[in-house]
Amino acid sequence: MKKNTRALAAWLCTLLVIPTVMSCADTSAQQGGDETADAGTQTQKVEETVDPTQAALDAAVAKMEGKDFGGHEFRIMDRSEEQDPNWETIDVWAEAESGDTINDAVYQRNRLLEENLNIKISENKVKNPYTDARTSIMAGGDDFDIFTDGLSYLATMAVEGYLVDLNTMDTLKLTENWWDQDLNRDLSIANKLFFCTGDISIMDNYGTWCVMFNKDMAEEYDMDNLYDHVKAGTWTLGLMHEMAKDVTRDVDGNGTMDYTDQWGFLTESYNEYGLWAAGGQAITGKDANDIPILTAFSDKSVEIIDKVTEFTQDNAATLIADKVTSGTLTGCAFTNEHFGGSNALFIYGGMWLITKFRAYDVNFGVVPAPKFDEAQERYYNTYSYANCTAYSVPTTAPDIARTGTIMEAMAEVSKYTLTPAYYDVALKGKYIRDEESAEMLDIILAQRSYDLGMIFNWGNMFSTITGLSTNSNADFASAYAKVEKATLKAIEKFVDALDTLE
Repeated sequence: MKKNTRALAAWLCTLLVIPTVMSCADTSAQQGGDETADAGTQTQKVEETVDPTQAALDAAVAKMEGKDFGGHEFRIMDRSEEQDPNWETIDVWAEAESGDTINDAVYQRNRLLEENLNIKISENKVKNPYTDARTSIMAGGDDFDIFTDGLSYLATMAVEGYLVDLNTMDTLKLTENWWDQDLNRDLSIANKLFFCTGDISIMDNYGTWCVMFNKDMAEEYDMDNLYDHVKAGTWTLGLMHEMAKDVTRDVDGNGTMDYTDQWGFLTESYNEYGLWAAGGQAITGKDANDIPILTAFSDKSVEIIDKVTEFTQDNAATLIADKVTSGTLTGCAFTNEHFGGSNALFIYGGMWLITKFRAYDVNFGVVPAPKFDEAQERYYNTYSYANCTAYSVPTTAPDIARTGTIMEAMAEVSKYTLTPAYYDVALKGKYIRDEESAEMLDIILAQRSYDLGMIFNWGNMFSTITGLSTNSNADFASAYAKVEKATLKAIEKFVDALDTLE
């Protein structure tokens, strides 16, 4: 082993103090021991306390023994802040330790990989990774080893044949638990997989949708404890709708509900799909051969989408960001500020908002998207099709085996460095305001579901669903009928083309 990871023990200990009691804590103080106890006995107690995270990290580094890539510069292309500061990639590279938890975790992880694999990790931040990567691949360039972007952008490149089927990379062990098995299962097609995520990244978590609620407003209106409802399985769409209606108020008294008033639910048109998916629905499922099949239309899906549309179009409960088109702030920028200013009970959006609202005075909690009804067995949590990111490998990558080895090591080491930093400290410790919200995060991230029909938008079916919330004449059955044939054709065309893709 080229570097002993015990050098990271102190850092890991402070990092993980919130979720677990770690070995570097004073064991005599924890156990009420005698301060005059023999020093040898105290040493024995410390040595017997095993830090499982450090042990796992040691094992991950041990797997790199004997691997030497001769100083190869491992180049990663990702998003800059130029496209949208909220979605700048922050988990790829760090110049030095700064005291910021995420930054330091990235720095420590990269140093381990560089020193034990004899590589140099470099980052190329660009405004549009999809555009730059596509241009490079079309020209046959060797400009990067891997890149990351939103799932919908990666899906477009998969259609065009520019991405490697990750299942052909023998050095990439996608069945390991540091990879997102839900994504691997849901987004493979005919046993081909073109993108992956997991502990290697935190940006997929940023793009995972959840419901944030104003705890003070809920208490003011004497509402039931939402956490208890989630745990009991009674947190439903209908309950959320009723609560939203209860708090909506014409604050300025002008007789019109507008942007200056108090709202029950702030959302955007995209979330028509999110609430429908939270009812256990998906545009596509898959057959026994892992081939996508259209599943968007059924009696149950119609029942759910009708209730979702009723909620999103209820002017006595819901303000849709898309309708805010004038003023200093418009769209989601306005609804985010409105919730941050304690002017709404609920907002539904990406988990990146948790970090944003920490800067406001609003006392908020976090819960998953609601079930459709209490009979539903579990909660389903969806994600932003454009901002939930994953990694892909270009077909121009010169050494697939090397790329897979480095990605695998990066993901495994991240499980014991980056993930604890984000999940247990940056979220549970720094941003979340109560322990029960932290428990809700466990539910949200453990119960994500992915949908090929959403990220590929075959036949514009996804766009059709999201458009229902702003269509006063919305009727899912007729809207579905208009795009059904095109969707089926698009799925068939893509599946037929799979054999020509790498």
